[in-house]
Amino acid sequence: MNKWIGALAVGALSVAANSQVVPIGPFVGAASEGYETQTRFQFLPQYVVFGGAGTVDQVGTGQGLHITTGWGFFVSVFPHSGDVFMGGAGVNYEYNFAVPAFRFGGYFATNADAPDATVAFYDANNNQIGSALAASAPQGQWAWNGWEYAGGMSRIVIRANNQFNGFIMNDSMQYTPVPEPATVAIVGLGLAALAARRRRK
Repeated sequence: MNKWIGALAVGALSVAANSQVVPIGPFVGAASEGYETQTRFQFLPQYVVFGGAGTVDQVGTGQGLHITTGWGFFVSVFPHSGDVFMGGAGVNYEYNFAVPAFRFGGYFATNADAPDATVAFYDANNNQIGSALAASAPQGQWAWNGWEYAGGMSRIVIRANNQFNGFIMNDSMQYTPVPEPATVAIVGLGLAALAARRRRK
């Protein structure tokens, strides 16, 4: 019992102490986005994503955001899962959340001449959280990229590392919002109650 309480307490403290964006492995979020119900085969400046929890918006001028079943350029990309995926046709893009993300991630790829991207994270006051981080976006293949930040990521800007200023693809995206303060307080009270109960036995 002591080990279990200790593990919970350490987990809660590590979340509270996390002051930087930390890369994390694959997870299933509170909301997922595979673009399956979105408008396909058009070039648009914005999509509402994660069931209305946020938007993905183009950054810069260019054709726009494109949802398609396959996309050829220097190499070809096909969906990671489902029938479609999303990418920027000559534009970079950003995810914006009304309730900041505690966890955010998904699968990235490119069909351009060079792999990978850079991701910058911003809080609710639009302050950048630390330095931009590298994201793996292989040519013609999918790679998982995920991040966690206890303070909440309100805006996440994804910029291509290739010469075409775009063509970074996303699929099977995941989003988990920052817990409400009341939820965090309840978890803390529960841990304290368990510890007190254990001490009385």
